[in-house]
Amino acid sequence: MGIAAITILLLTGCTGPNHFMAESLPENLRLASRSNPQEVNLTRLASANGRSDLIGPGDFLEVSIAAGLSEDDQVRIPVRVSEDGTITLPNVGAIDLAGLAPEAAESVIRMHTINKGQYRNPVVTVEVKKARLNRIKVIGAVREPGFVELPPNGSDVVSAIAAAGGLADDAGENVEVKNPIQRNQNRPAVALADGSGIAPVSDTQVSGSESQLNVYTVNLISAETAGEGSYLVEDGGVVHVERRDPAPISVIGLVKSPGPYEFPVGRDLFVLDAIALAGGISNQLADKVYVIRPLANSPDPAVIQVSLRTAKRSGKSNLRLGPGDVVSIEQTPSTVVLEAIQIIRFGVSGSVGTLF
Repeated sequence: MGIAAITILLLTGCTGPNHFMAESLPENLRLASRSNPQEVNLTRLASANGRSDLIGPGDFLEVSIAAGLSEDDQVRIPVRVSEDGTITLPNVGAIDLAGLAPEAAESVIRMHTINKGQYRNPVVTVEVKKARLNRIKVIGAVREPGFVELPPNGSDVVSAIAAAGGLADDAGENVEVKNPIQRNQNRPAVALADGSGIAPVSDTQVSGSESQLNVYTVNLISAETAGEGSYLVEDGGVVHVERRDPAPISVIGLVKSPGPYEFPVGRDLFVLDAIALAGGISNQLADKVYVIRPLANSPDPAVIQVSLRTAKRSGKSNLRLGPGDVVSIEQTPSTVVLEAIQIIRFGVSGSVGTLF
């Protein structure tokens, strides 16, 4: 192809149904600002289930009942709180202690023993020897993946993530929770991943077992915005934090260091940023840039033309990039002429140098 043909091609540029100018780019092709889960106020998503020292199912207690001042008048009874929240004392029967602080439980037990005629004025003490803890597996984009243990009334998604060291730098917005539950257990409501509202979770039958998996997904961004929802994690549950691994961008053409570059997680990247990553332009007259963007619903990419000079003055022209975009700094007649002048100048200076 001759010089004239190349010049005409550069002047006319590319045209087609998928070619756009940055200033008049349709809104459906403009990318939204990328969210960063690291900036989410996770405290808004934590459950508020009250004190952590309240008695609950599975706790192991020691109940002491003293009828007088001597040691011989004191009885110590080790008991475990059953799943329905009750304990059973000899000659007294079942006593519901679920949700009570130890001090309140002492009063309840004292009244039951008096009502049953076992004691006239006993002194009762209740000590939680070993509180039940939920064992939860946290995997994915957290700093310390593995098993964590949390009290049942403080066992939620936020606490599980915090116990696993917090979100990793490449954490995504979505967290999937799988809770083992009994059939017909009430299902919590959760924030939809698309931020469109609140929906109940779904059950997935586990083969060969009477239990089910209560599976729901929390979108951290939309959940914080909604400021509501129940995000509890049961004993044996799994919390999976999405890991983001965006496709790199490529910067080619008239830059000093062309090549692929990692796309930053949770941070916006613009055309001028991409050129800076590639060391800047290699030709002072470079101005025309093509952003080649893959489209999910089309085999052909969108080609968006950007002017560097305009991009430096206008935020709308300094196009926000997405993973997989290719940024190509194009040759123009001006850049071709400048390169030709530099080649001629180099050749002349080299020839002069050989003469001396």
